[in-house]
Amino acid sequence: MKIVVLKKSVVCLGMLALIYGLGFLNGRFLMPVSPVTGPAAKEMPIFYVQKKAQEVTLTFDISWGEQTLPKVLQILKEYQVPATFFLSGPWAVRHSEAVRMIYEQGHEIASHGDRHVNLSEYPKEAVRQNIAKAHQDLLSVVPRVAPFFRPPNGDYDDLVIDTARELGYETVIWAVDSLDWKNPGPDYMVERVLKKVFPGAVILCHASDSSKEIHLALPGIIKGLRAKGYKLVTLSQLMENGTPGRNDPR
Repeated sequence: MKIVVLKKSVVCLGMLALIYGLGFLNGRFLMPVSPVTGPAAKEMPIFYVQKKAQEVTLTFDISWGEQTLPKVLQILKEYQVPATFFLSGPWAVRHSEAVRMIYEQGHEIASHGDRHVNLSEYPKEAVRQNIAKAHQDLLSVVPRVAPFFRPPNGDYDDLVIDTARELGYETVIWAVDSLDWKNPGPDYMVERVLKKVFPGAVILCHASDSSKEIHLALPGIIKGLRAKGYKLVTLSQLMENGTPGRNDPR
């Protein structure tokens, strides 16, 4: 997996709050959103949430495979941890039963787009179609989708952020990367997450089959976070009574 971050937009002097209101394309959001109002200056995506509460969120990207997810879900169920899953549309359609299982176990489903490509390399209409198609695919499987979009490979630019927002999504990257996609060993992942975590952190993990060790690291990550006094919540819950953190802390 290659992580690319291109052409970062200028941070707005006045932080815009996470947007609420109507969904788009007749879609059904877990937390509906409405158009952004205020200054026209560009914003960065969300990397974390500024808040005093000792809360963090585990997020899982899925674009391929079917072997890792059941192991991840079993651990989350055992430790009673709610998480947010960023799913690619094609994967969700092919694995509809697995998606419904994620949803029925109380986890939150958000968008990881359609084709797994670097969207900053594409024109606006292609970006729009990528996000819109994934939205409809996800809604063909579950009744609600959270208004969060994680671009494939964490790749974004101003156009990607603006287009996602026009379609009702806030672009969310991450503050802490578990590096599970590199399979560096469970002990390394546990140590890395616990060292870098802070209140409001969005933690990146994967439940694609390319992440072969995340299920081995998860128990240590969960127990370690709780030992530090952190409560694990979904991304929507993390956003409650908080302010989106748009400066990249990585």
